[in-house]
Amino acid sequence: MQQVVEIPTVQEIVTEQEIPEVQVQVVEQVVHVPKIMAQKRVQHRSVEQVVDVPVPQVVEEVVHVPKVIQQMRAQHVPVEQLVEVPVPMVQKEVVHVPKIIQQKRVQHQTVEQEVQVPVPMIQEEVVHVPKVMQK
Repeated sequence: MQQVVEIPTVQEIVTEQEIPEVQVQVVEQVVHVPKIMAQKRVQHRSVEQVVDVPVPQVVEEVVHVPKVIQQMRAQHVPVEQLVEVPVPMVQKEVVHVPKIIQQKRVQHQTVEQEVQVPVPMIQEEVVHVPKVMQK
């Protein structure tokens, strides 16, 4: 960063006039000249950024899965013989399966930026100006 300083110029104007029996006196006067000083200024900015992030969610879904169960069955034959034949059976069962759904996530990020700003300051300077006095 570049610092800007104003340099005041001093101009002295002396006027002399010859007058018999006149006495010259010097009068001093204080002149205030402002001086510019640089100061830092901190500026905050918030930046918002939207990011898509998949978030798993549980969704229940009913799925019917047949289950085979063996059973003994009695069957009559004309010979009066008992034969056991296994018979498949269907049984229902509820199974919960999670389902993943995409969701958006908002993410905030803070950014800090430092800025320097010049601030005017006051500087004093003494300037001598002669003054003619009559006696």
